[in-house]
Amino acid sequence: MRIKVCILIVLAMLLSLTSFSSFGSTSRLKLVVNGTELSTDAKLIDGRVYAPVRAISESLGAEAAWDGPKSTVMVTSLKNDDIVPEVLKAVSPSVVGIVGSIRDSDYSSKFKDSIAHGTGVVIKSNGEIVTNAHVVRDMEKIVAVLADGSGYEAELKCIDEASDLALIKINKAGLKAAKFGKQEDIITGKTVLAIGTPVSLSLRNSASIGIISGINRGIDSDYRLIQTDAAINPGNSGGPLVNLKGEVLGINSNKFAGAGIEGLGFSIPVGTIDYVLGHFYKYGKVKRPDLGVVFEEDWAAKVGLPSNNGLIISSVDDDTNAEKSGLKDEDILLSINSVRVNSNVEYNEEMKKYLPGNTVILKVKRNDIVLNISVVLGEK
Repeated sequence: MRIKVCILIVLAMLLSLTSFSSFGSTSRLKLVVNGTELSTDAKLIDGRVYAPVRAISESLGAEAAWDGPKSTVMVTSLKNDDIVPEVLKAVSPSVVGIVGSIRDSDYSSKFKDSIAHGTGVVIKSNGEIVTNAHVVRDMEKIVAVLADGSGYEAELKCIDEASDLALIKINKAGLKAAKFGKQEDIITGKTVLAIGTPVSLSLRNSASIGIISGINRGIDSDYRLIQTDAAINPGNSGGPLVNLKGEVLGINSNKFAGAGIEGLGFSIPVGTIDYVLGHFYKYGKVKRPDLGVVFEEDWAAKVGLPSNNGLIISSVDDDTNAEKSGLKDEDILLSINSVRVNSNVEYNEEMKKYLPGNTVILKVKRNDIVLNISVVLGEK
């Protein structure tokens, strides 16, 4: 639907609900739309707020154009049918197909001619690509196929099986890096697209649409996952889950998909991606801290119900800082530096904040007595 509006009328409609009487006659303001601050100037002049219509329109998923002869701003509201092709057009150059021969293993028997494929996302214009660890783990020769069909041999730079993420690199400059969203952009009910390479490379950059069905899921994963009903098929692993702004919110992983369950897919959220890539660039691997104990969840946490009972220490490893600090079998870990942990996933998420060698204060329950125990973290 096309709407002709005068610039001042549009701004008055957008901003008339707020009183600005406390400001001076001319002030610079921050412009926030739907919780996102726009990188544009907004000014308050004599009680009226002036801001670029184009910036506001685009942040709301609309287009703005100026008709000079008619002195009219044309604002066009976009429907999903209009937005999705634009998102795919913007994101597809940053999505690559990945193919390679599989080393002799039980894994290779699953693939015809011992050749497997998946998907990756360009994260730097110099040829760096993030994908799933399980996609490239057993590949002898990795080839990344760009959106234009050209292929480049890739080198495996870093891999982390616990998060199912890996970093590969091709010798190709000038690539379009994907734009990543923020962890807080992951909201249940939001529309998302899963882009990948299902079945074969001839279907690369295929897209499926769905919604974010749930967040903070922990199915067969050390970390929280995004749940989506967008189809994530074999070959889609390593591809992006993007919002309608074209921002990557997660990396899809068929490793965590529910076998035989339709409409149940999972994606590694951007918070975990940032954490793992940060360690890759700094250390060449993920430097995970370790308490040196084995945990057991209570019944509620095991079946996915909310729990507030902490984690039971089923055993303490010999010659570890945990043992030296006095932790014992059957102790119940309640919190780490005052943050409650009630499941293995919550524990792993909290440990993202620390490095080996850091000291933490554990609140532990032992025979109905609560203790505070200081432990220096080891390394896994």
